[in-house]
Amino acid sequence: MIRGTDGRFKVVSWHDAFAVVAEIAHQVKPEEIVGIAESMMALKDFLNKMGSNNVWCEGNGPSPNADLRSGYIMNCGINGLENADVFLLVGAQPRVEAAMVHARIRETVRGSNAKVAYVGPLTEFNYDCEHLGTGPETLTEIAEGRHPFCSTLSNAKNPAIIVGAGLLERSDKDAIFSAVETIVKNGNVVRPYWNGFNVLLLNAAQAAALDLGPVPESIQSIESAKFVYLMGADDECGFGKASK
Repeated sequence: MIRGTDGRFKVVSWHDAFAVVAEIAHQVKPEEIVGIAESMMALKDFLNKMGSNNVWCEGNGPSPNADLRSGYIMNCGINGLENADVFLLVGAQPRVEAAMVHARIRETVRGSNAKVAYVGPLTEFNYDCEHLGTGPETLTEIAEGRHPFCSTLSNAKNPAIIVGAGLLERSDKDAIFSAVETIVKNGNVVRPYWNGFNVLLLNAAQAAALDLGPVPESIQSIESAKFVYLMGADDECGFGKASK
């Protein structure tokens, strides 16, 4: 709804509503624009006041590592991918999960002959990509220096590792991330002026949600729940498993 010249609100189409928003937004200075987020924090505060800290967010899995922000974001940024000369994709399929990330990797491969390796289920890429293996055992071999790819990684100037957010849903995610952390350390992936460790989140505002801390206290909280408050959420996090 928008307010007409007579001061009364009237129903309009989304197209007309956005046109009004765009017109006003372009008439003000950047420092005069303010955004106020409420719902996510309101839900967390609401449950916290009731004594519960079991706040879930779609796509974050039961127990993501949200202690350090660098553990769940694209640290080098999408633009920074252009500086990488070796990519290791771990359970990440940018072609179907993140078009912009995929396009940037593709441009980098074409422009600088950067090498790309992938660990995960068989899939297709529209650039040269070496499939190293399908499971965690491959990551263990790389972490322990027993895989041929280790030499490629150690010789890289700016190696980049991209971990798929789907790994957060796996029961063995702790072992996988432990192996990845070892690879990051041994491969000199993180150092001054370069952080090539990246987590590819799939849901809108997911990083912001982790910043705010909606992480469940118990992974069994959904199964044992007798009261579930769904705020614009569907069944992705297993909400359908609630007992009542």
